[in-house]
Parts: sequence; C-alpha cells; structure tokens
Amino acid sequence: MSEADDTEDFGLRAFEDLKNTVQRSNKAYSDVAGKLPALAKQLEALDAKSTKAAQRVEDAAQAVTSYVKTDRRTLLITCGFGAIALVFCAAFLGDIKGNRTGYAQGFAEGQQEAKKRDALAEWAVSSPSGHMAYEMDRAGLIQAFGMCKIEGYKIRTDMKGAWCVSISGNGIEWSLPRL
Repeated sequence: MSEADDTEDFGLRAFEDLKNTVQRSNKAYSDVAGKLPALAKQLEALDAKSTKAAQRVEDAAQAVTSYVKTDRRTLLITCGFGAIALVFCAAFLGDIKGNRTGYAQGFAEGQQEAKKRDALAEWAVSSPSGHMAYEMDRAGLIQAFGMCKIEGYKIRTDMKGAWCVSISGNGIEWSLPRL
C-alpha cells in the first residue's frame, strides 16, 4: 500500500508543479499585457520623432544638392584654392622641419669633431710622443715618415696592405695608410 501512496504523492506533486507553473505564466502574461499599451505609445512617439528627423535629413540633403548644382564653379574654385593653400603650408612646414633637422645633425657632427680634436690636442700636449710628433711636424718630417719617403726605407706591398720597411731588413716597419 505504500507503493500506491508514493505514486499518488508523485502525481499530486507533478500536478501541483504544473498548477504553479500555469499560475506564474498567467501572472507574467498579465504583467506584460499591462505594459504593452505604454510600450506601444513609446514606439509611436519614437516613430514620429524618427520620421521628423528623416524629413529634416532629406531637406538638408536636397539643400546641399541644390547648392552644389547651382554653385559648382564657385565650389571648384574654392576647393582649388584650398588645395593650393594646403600644398604651400605643407611645403613651408616641411622646409622648417628640414632646416631644424639639418641644423641638429650638423650640430651633432660638429660636437663629435670637436671631441676628436680635443682628444688629439690632449694627446699632443700631455704625452712625450705628442711632443715628439709636434717637433717632427715643425721640421717637416711627419709627411715623409707617413709616406715612407725617408732614407733607408722602402715600400713593400702584400695582400694585407702597404708597409714601410727597412732596406737593410734590421729596422722597424709600419703599415702605411691607404690613400
């Protein structure tokens, strides 16, 4: 007998669930049905506004079209002068930018050259080799030494470059700069 009670309870619960679902559905339908007239009014108002806006857009488009049709020559002249003005402005601004870039690049190169000369001057003043090179230059020997035009030396070339070597083979030798 307990089996029949379980089946009845299950059937009653299912019927009760169905009843609750139908009641909730009816309530939701009633809520929606109550809101429909207000939503319909809002949609009608939006439709009227969009119709007015579309009419204004159409009127503006017709005005622009009529202006372009009637005053095409003036429009072309205005656009032409505007384009010419833009080209001149772009050229002027490009010239200014190019001058500034060139000035900055020249300034940077000048600074690098000044640093190199400063390092050479520091070497010439503060080292014994620098003093000796200065004295050799004053006597006119630096050019001869650098070009291997001194007595007892000759130029020898090989795959690695040009060398100034002693004719006797016992002296020092040094590489010559490529000219």
